[in-house]
Amino acid sequence: MNRNVLKKILSLMLCLCFIVLSGCGSNDSESSKVSGSPTSSEKSASDVTDDTTAETNKTTVTTTTTTSKTTEKESTENSKTEPSSKPVDSSNGVKYVALTFDDGPYGEVTNRILDTLEKNGAKATFFVVGNRADSYKSTLKRASDMGCEIGSHTWSHKNLTKLTVPQMQEEMKKSADAISAITGVPVKVMRPPEGGHNETVRNNLGYPLIMWSVDSRDWKHRDANKDYNEVMNYVFDGSIILMHDLYPATADAVEKFIPELIAKGYKFVTVSELMEIRGIEMKNGKTYSSARP
Repeated sequence: MNRNVLKKILSLMLCLCFIVLSGCGSNDSESSKVSGSPTSSEKSASDVTDDTTAETNKTTVTTTTTTSKTTEKESTENSKTEPSSKPVDSSNGVKYVALTFDDGPYGEVTNRILDTLEKNGAKATFFVVGNRADSYKSTLKRASDMGCEIGSHTWSHKNLTKLTVPQMQEEMKKSADAISAITGVPVKVMRPPEGGHNETVRNNLGYPLIMWSVDSRDWKHRDANKDYNEVMNYVFDGSIILMHDLYPATADAVEKFIPELIAKGYKFVTVSELMEIRGIEMKNGKTYSSARP
């Protein structure tokens, strides 16, 4: 064989071997990528991404927790500073009642009532008929000294709506003067006889008019059990009870219901004390029948 031809054949074979070897290396590289085994550069990028995500999640959790705590703190602060819509009850849970007596005094009955009040640490308001005051000075003075309130029931128990203005004013002045002369305390409240009042009466007496919310009807019953039931069935916190210190049955009923109501959480106070406790400022010419919490 010609030597030149042989050299060309050898050169061609070397080229073919080189081509074959180069093709195999290329396939190995592609296979490595398809198999899912990341290169060092890909792994590095993946690790950075995961670390960033973790940090982001951590920051999110921390931010959420901080926000939650801040919201909780703000809520707590708001609950501390926001005023309550519920009105404040100055009674502090105690139930108050004003027991009142008309038409007296009458020594035999009034003193029995005073005995019961004194025994139980209770007070009452007595609306006194002025022309009876001098006859029962010691009883009237005793009631006042005990802290009971003495109001006026006019001088002669006349229906004020049937009197002229000068007449009704005279009824009040004579009564108030007679009472304060004995007790040494000015009269601050009055109850019109029979509860009778109108615009003329209200505008010309110069006193608060005290009515009632619980009527014992003792003047009609003259029966201690009925008087007792009327009071116990209808009494409420802030009520003003109407009775008369003229009848022995009234004194009997008082002896029974006062300790029972005290046991139920009631406290017996004067009309003026009841109004003050409930924050009510009494005004002349106005009527008052109760003072609920």
